[in-house]
Amino acid sequence: MSVQINTGIDGPARSHGLPRLFRLALGPLLLACSFLFAPAAIAREPAADVVSRNFFEVDFADLRDALVEAIAEEGIATPVVSHFGDMLARTAGDLGHRPDLYAHAEILTFCSASVAASLATEAREHIALCPLSVAVYALPGAPRTVLIAYRPPAVDSAGGDAARALLARLVARAAKLVGHP
Repeated sequence: MSVQINTGIDGPARSHGLPRLFRLALGPLLLACSFLFAPAAIAREPAADVVSRNFFEVDFADLRDALVEAIAEEGIATPVVSHFGDMLARTAGDLGHRPDLYAHAEILTFCSASVAASLATEAREHIALCPLSVAVYALPGAPRTVLIAYRPPAVDSAGGDAARALLARLVARAAKLVGHP
């Protein structure tokens, strides 16, 4: 099978076999995949802008529910839950990573209208900072050590300050609800 390609250069379209096209696309595809499957040693250090907190001797569901309650106490609608750990476990065979990267892992996504309005009023492109999200997870072998992690907006503004304060307040309130100081 061959494909006709009009190069836009003087002369007739040339016929190229699909295997050649496949070979031409294979290099960039392999390069892109190399980043997905890079050795784990490269990704061992957490990103500098991620805030995390450990909770010891806590049940995952209790901390997740406390975070949902903390969000509700702020007057924010129920968060959308991404079952991140389940997704990674389900796709492990196809992607080549361990299926048990997490014992449990969920990402809660939500939007505070007042924080969003403050951010958008400052700069329309701050729409990309919404919604906010907080991850709750536990690792295999330590299911009662549950962590919360979030990435606060890196904008030096009143809206950025409001978002960072909200995220810190939510984590503090969730901690209090599960009996952690």
